[in-house]
Amino acid sequence: MERLKTFFKKVRQHFSTPIRLVMFGFLAIILGGTVLLLMPFATRYPGSLSFVNALFTATSATCVTGLSVENLVTDFTVYGQIVVMLLSQIGGIGFMTVTSTVYIFIRHKISLKKRLSMREDLSQQGLSGLKRLTLDVVKLTFIAEGIGAILLTIAFSRYYDFGTAVWMGIFHSVMAFCNSGFDIVSPEGTSFEAFASDPFILIVLALLIIVGGIGFMVVSDLVRVRRWRKLKLHTKVVLPLTAALIVIGTAGFLVAEYNNPLTLGNMNFGDKLLNAFFQSVTARTAGFASLNQNNLTGFSQTLTIVLMFIGACPGSTGGGIKTTTVFVLLANVVATLRKKSEVIIDMHSVGRETLAKAATVIVLALTVAVVSIMGLELACASRFSTGQIIFEQVSAYATVGLSRGITPHLDTVSKLILTINMYIGRIGSFGFFMAFVATDKIQPKVKYPEAGITL
Repeated sequence: MERLKTFFKKVRQHFSTPIRLVMFGFLAIILGGTVLLLMPFATRYPGSLSFVNALFTATSATCVTGLSVENLVTDFTVYGQIVVMLLSQIGGIGFMTVTSTVYIFIRHKISLKKRLSMREDLSQQGLSGLKRLTLDVVKLTFIAEGIGAILLTIAFSRYYDFGTAVWMGIFHSVMAFCNSGFDIVSPEGTSFEAFASDPFILIVLALLIIVGGIGFMVVSDLVRVRRWRKLKLHTKVVLPLTAALIVIGTAGFLVAEYNNPLTLGNMNFGDKLLNAFFQSVTARTAGFASLNQNNLTGFSQTLTIVLMFIGACPGSTGGGIKTTTVFVLLANVVATLRKKSEVIIDMHSVGRETLAKAATVIVLALTVAVVSIMGLELACASRFSTGQIIFEQVSAYATVGLSRGITPHLDTVSKLILTINMYIGRIGSFGFFMAFVATDKIQPKVKYPEAGITL
């Protein structure tokens, strides 16, 4: 009996590391969401939703992606839509954030293990200020989504009755802020293409996406400090980098699609600029679409894939390899080409551990992409082009949600591959794989000679 108790204690300790708690927390939410979506009153035709489709939808919602094998308007009831919205809300602000908020409000003491899990969930470096940041996350979420819901309700009331407009305002405000691409405006599955000439709706959605995508740490820093010189280095990196990506993306889409009659070609200049801007914003994190992704030029589809792969910022509701990872790698490349021994950013030296983590993230992301794309090629290459498959895989892994229209037509194996991609993408490839290979054993303090490997 004692041996059995000891065994289970070791198993519990092994699976209760911070990153594993976050992983299992998200997995529990996904499975719970799957069960809720399988309820007969979740769909308009009871029993029409298969287990795989329910799992795919629950994963897509919890991992704030937005890829959908079913149409939320025609296939789901209001109950089903509410389940999807709540899963996106929990997935967007983070499993441990929700749990910790409950503990704070009931005045329950938060253990060190839970604090470590909160740090993983919020992409923090240290443990100080986690309680305050958690409360800031909740406040920011409800304020941003509340304002967004009011503005979108006003906007949608021009097209629908007031009750419908309120529900659409709330639903899409949550989805935009959480960077989840589900919508309930298009029975045909065309997302926001019908509103391509409505600047009110597209700009409100874009602003919600941006606020949710830059990260809670950045917004909290801006609210509390408000002076550029006193902002944290992370904030000083994220803000100009986000602005640069939006501007570059907008310019790229505007030039590439300017004369394309299937996208921007027949619009006036104002609408062309608006939709190029919206495509640039939504491609990195959100998954809403005001343009048909299949009708984009090859250049624009490639640019969309690049923006999706980069994704949002750490500690945000978005996915991807993260903007700061790309920034650190590029800074390291520049320093290496200039034969500098250190990477210096704003009078701060980037540590070797940070550089190693950034390189690991990009290698793991590319590995997942290559393996997944090869699997998808084996499963459905006869029905879809390689370009469509790559687009779908990157969208799933980066938890974006844009699609070239192939999602509803995927077979079971392809759906499961993308489901795994969405899960890994939301957890983060670094944390996901570290959970399986990391060891708590003390490493021997042995200094080995440096290897002379030619590159």
